[in-house]
Amino acid sequence: MSKNSDGSWRVTSDQVRYGVYTSSGYHPDQVEIDHGVLASRGYMQSPNDWKNVELTGQVKFNSGDSGENWAWYARGGRHTGSGYPEGCEGSSLKGDLRYTDGTVRWAKEQWHVSYVFLPYKNSPASADGKFVGFKAMMYNTIVNGETAVKLELWVDPNNSNNWQKVYDFIDQGGWGNDGGECNGAPDQIISWGGPIASFRWDGANSVDLKNLSVREIAPPK
Repeated sequence: MSKNSDGSWRVTSDQVRYGVYTSSGYHPDQVEIDHGVLASRGYMQSPNDWKNVELTGQVKFNSGDSGENWAWYARGGRHTGSGYPEGCEGSSLKGDLRYTDGTVRWAKEQWHVSYVFLPYKNSPASADGKFVGFKAMMYNTIVNGETAVKLELWVDPNNSNNWQKVYDFIDQGGWGNDGGECNGAPDQIISWGGPIASFRWDGANSVDLKNLSVREIAPPK
């Protein structure tokens, strides 16, 4: 990583994972991996795990594989292994923004590595050669008396602090089939917090970025 003259940062690695801890840090020996337990108690490691969060960044694609995407995600811990037990820590909800065409979608990682995807939607936020803002929000809500998760994606296509909501989805069940691997329901709703929130991208050999942030938010009433 090197600093640009405009104060942004250039990253030239083609595989990037920036993990952000809460004030409690990350302690693998304190992590619970049973998804049935997690759904009941609401957190993976600590009561202040990242749960109802907003992940934001301003990003620009310079060169690389234009078909790849940025992914902002939370609600899990370390993403290693495959399946039970190690992979059960790797739950997440991931907001994706493709580099050049600006399309967006949500992905649910029931465990590492088992994904289900929502369809891509168009957005005006192509980051090809220019900065755009990208924001992923996730927070718990109640639908018909049961816990559900609201997922939103926002973009600022001209990096002018003019944010537009481009994806809106509520996971209230029926999304996914593999939750039983980690002792959850087949379509287990990832309603718990996790100790690590992350900014990820692959396949780009030059990107610029600035103002990355993770914030815990109060769910709207």
